[in-house]
Amino acid sequence: MSLQSLADGKGESVEPRAVPEPAIRRGQAVQAARSQRIKFTNDANDRFLATLRSRVADYFQATGRSRTGGAKILFKGIFYGGLAAALYALTLSGRLGGAGTFFSAMACGLFVLLLVANIAHDAAHDALSGNKKFDRFVHMIVFSLLGSNAYLWRMRHVKSHHNFPNVNGCDVDIDENPFIRLSPNHPGRWYQAYQHLYVPLIYALVALHSIFFQDLIYLFKKRLANLHDIRHPPHQYVLFVVSKAAYLGLALALPIALLEYAWWQVLIGYLFVTAVQSLMFAFMLIGTHFTEETAFPMVDEEGYLPHSWADHALLTSTDWLPRSPLANFIAGGANAHAAHHLFPNVSHVHYIAISKIIRETAAEFGKPYKEAGLLEMTSSHFRLLRRLGRQPG
Repeated sequence: MSLQSLADGKGESVEPRAVPEPAIRRGQAVQAARSQRIKFTNDANDRFLATLRSRVADYFQATGRSRTGGAKILFKGIFYGGLAAALYALTLSGRLGGAGTFFSAMACGLFVLLLVANIAHDAAHDALSGNKKFDRFVHMIVFSLLGSNAYLWRMRHVKSHHNFPNVNGCDVDIDENPFIRLSPNHPGRWYQAYQHLYVPLIYALVALHSIFFQDLIYLFKKRLANLHDIRHPPHQYVLFVVSKAAYLGLALALPIALLEYAWWQVLIGYLFVTAVQSLMFAFMLIGTHFTEETAFPMVDEEGYLPHSWADHALLTSTDWLPRSPLANFIAGGANAHAAHHLFPNVSHVHYIAISKIIRETAAEFGKPYKEAGLLEMTSSHFRLLRRLGRQPG
């Protein structure tokens, strides 16, 4: 694998116009020129990144492996997809009784989420098979099983979040919202002093919000974080309707039609399934960018961020058990977030080896690589919420 092919992951294959919003410093606006592109400092002479890429290229050359998932990702797709399909059929069979049907549906929902995390996420970054058209097709189909629109999710994730993680006005994942204060650069509200207590209820609604509200809003937004003058291909509007209808048919219409339970009982079961999916998703991912240890850099008046691209990726990410085969198998590489941001076009099946290289290279260059256990990372996230909720904006 060449250094160039690894370098292609920086900023992904698409690079939106990055016109910064006025940066906010503890409630004080720092006006950045809207005509400027956001730039990283000392990016062209980053010896750490050059060394890291060289060592990762050496890993691929020594092992003879491709940057895509190969047989491992195929096995994971069959494993998670097969279990989800079998549990869905079992749920609709009506042979399990009330409690059995409920837990079968719950397990099915979780395996669908893991299928998305392990297969659709790699596909979104064109790291699944090496065939971009095939990857986009798989991404669309698998993501539709979760109810979220694949095209809009990729737009937000690849074109916004991956370019400038944790930067106000440039990362859709850290857009200011009225309920949770995730950044010290956001204004505070009095009730957010209790956000560390009520936030699990909000996290439990993530799936419903994405399926029924967020996607629809994003479909018609012309401006989103660092993305401006957004225009979608006409066929995406058609696919939006088709994918939502297919999801609602599988998630609600068929169970209501085939099961002996009242529609409201099926609806209650569905709400529980989406809540558990949401909480699992949140606790696998929320601490990877929002802990006491992660940074929230701001753009200066000339459009510069204070660090290089690679340093920025390390400063804004926290890994949890990045070298654990079990965590990698379950989380689909979400646990190795530094590796994912530094090498987004590489399949997550390589992240155990790459995380070891990152850790050793970061220590050699004195870079801030952060690693924790899942419970430790989650605790740090809640401490951050508590501190930001009580800190004046």
